[in-house]
Amino acid sequence: MKKIESFFLTLFILVILLCGKRLWDYYRQSEESQEKYQQVEEIAFPSGEEETDLGEPGNTNTIAPKDDYDYSSLLQINPECIGWLKIEGTDISYPVVQGRDNSFYLSHDFLKKRAICGCLFVDFRNDLSAKEEHVIIYGHQMKDGSMFKQLNGYKKEDFFLQHNRITFYIKSKKYQYMVAAVFVTNAEQSRDYYNYLHKETRMEQMEYLKEMEKYQQYSTGVKLEPDDELLSLSTCEYSSRNGRLIVLARRLNE
Repeated sequence: MKKIESFFLTLFILVILLCGKRLWDYYRQSEESQEKYQQVEEIAFPSGEEETDLGEPGNTNTIAPKDDYDYSSLLQINPECIGWLKIEGTDISYPVVQGRDNSFYLSHDFLKKRAICGCLFVDFRNDLSAKEEHVIIYGHQMKDGSMFKQLNGYKKEDFFLQHNRITFYIKSKKYQYMVAAVFVTNAEQSRDYYNYLHKETRMEQMEYLKEMEKYQQYSTGVKLEPDDELLSLSTCEYSSRNGRLIVLARRLNE
């Protein structure tokens, strides 16, 4: 009997040690990845300050000067870089890439090294030079709060009210987007959401978004128009099986 108890005690300790090791490895790798991304950010914004004044009060011009954003240096590091995403008041400030598929950057960072945090990436089917495009950016949400973890804040209307603007640098141009909707759904319910990317599918998309309203967390009061430039931030969501959290935004007038 004592031998059996000793065996299970040893097994229990080994399981605890193994789980602890895996957890420690996870956070160690996450910390190392964030240090790398911090270094990339210092290259992208060498002065450490971003221009936030877009003109005179009331001016809706949303294409700001390049300010201190150094897109050319990012291209030297990774030629697949297409810009930078930032949400003021959060830790979301990362380079964005566009690969040949929607798989590689799930497990590789901006330096193309294997990393559990991956890299924010635009759907490979998107045409960033097209008009009336629905651009989708995918990213993990990490347990240490990095990458798209803080998008969970948008489940609460108070968070939306304080963080309703998204800054998206596309190549060397800076654009501002207004959050229009926040959806909590799953892969089955939202499977068609990711197929409406181009101008020719916009009217179908507008109809589809009416169906998606049942998964919307609250009304933002922001109305979408058929000719809007749209941006979606998509990540996994863990309150349901194969959950999805989607933050949809429209570009402000140029």
